[in-house]
Amino acid sequence: MKTKIIIGIAFIAMLLLPISAQFTSAQSDKIVVEDKPGMITITTEYITFKFTEGRPNFSWWNGNTSTSDEVYNVHYMEISEYFGEDEVLDGPNELMGGLSYNLFTSVWSTEVVEEDNEVTITMTMTGLANDVELQFIVHIYTTNQVIPGTDSVVEGLTEIKFDIVINNWQFSEGAQGLGIKAQIHESQRRNRVRIRNGSEDENGNRSRLMNFESDEYNNAVVAYYEWTTFADVYDGLNKIDTIEVGTTYFNDDMPGPGEGPIGEEQEIINQWLTYPNYGDSLTLVHDPSVGVDPAAISNNISLYILPLIGGILAPVLVVSLVRRKKH
Repeated sequence: MKTKIIIGIAFIAMLLLPISAQFTSAQSDKIVVEDKPGMITITTEYITFKFTEGRPNFSWWNGNTSTSDEVYNVHYMEISEYFGEDEVLDGPNELMGGLSYNLFTSVWSTEVVEEDNEVTITMTMTGLANDVELQFIVHIYTTNQVIPGTDSVVEGLTEIKFDIVINNWQFSEGAQGLGIKAQIHESQRRNRVRIRNGSEDENGNRSRLMNFESDEYNNAVVAYYEWTTFADVYDGLNKIDTIEVGTTYFNDDMPGPGEGPIGEEQEIINQWLTYPNYGDSLTLVHDPSVGVDPAAISNNISLYILPLIGGILAPVLVVSLVRRKKH
């Protein structure tokens, strides 16, 4: 009987190994960058983050693993001027007639800088009209960093911060502002993952977020996409203004639904970050980030394991009770 119990315990331990493996590492405070042709991957003990061809199409998941049952994505697709009667982007009809660039099909260059406590990857798209330059500057830190002007903290080793930098944009006549389109989704579709607007929980912070909630982990928030509600404007090195960043939700060929998916469940969320016209030949800097919550995984045993554990323990307990009755 003792042998059966030992075998059962050993089998349970084997089932739990995939979970525990996500949170073990020989160098727990280490940031590892793998730069291969067509793919850059950043890993820590807690997160894997990657993008292809130097484009701002970001994918990430919990743990230092080569793959995962849940992969979270923010893919930046387009930057466009918008028009209309005010600074609010109301729908695709207001995107017509101005400058527009496809971020997915454009050519990007990348530069990787590794320091003791930080890794920085600069992605640059050039060759645009009027010498415009668009950059996504990716940062990951070993320790927590406060975002200036907010109560938000970039969590060391579990969060990736990136600066969206627009240099030297010259607005077309009548343009109300710039919009950057992002597609937000979970791509594996093995588990049921909801994406919910989490700004209601920000209590005084100047940021908003989208939470990825997984049924596999008791509806816990396992990952997120966050962005500040303001952007800074510079003339050279001098900050001259801070503008409000708006959000709206629609696909290019669909009517705009206004403020969008608070609490809604969608396979892909089409989001536009909007920057009201801030003047010509200046530099705009905005600070989104993505990350994971390792505690949500470790505190919630994956639901598929529970029936298996019950299936193993139940026969053992029955045999034990039967033998006791015989004595």
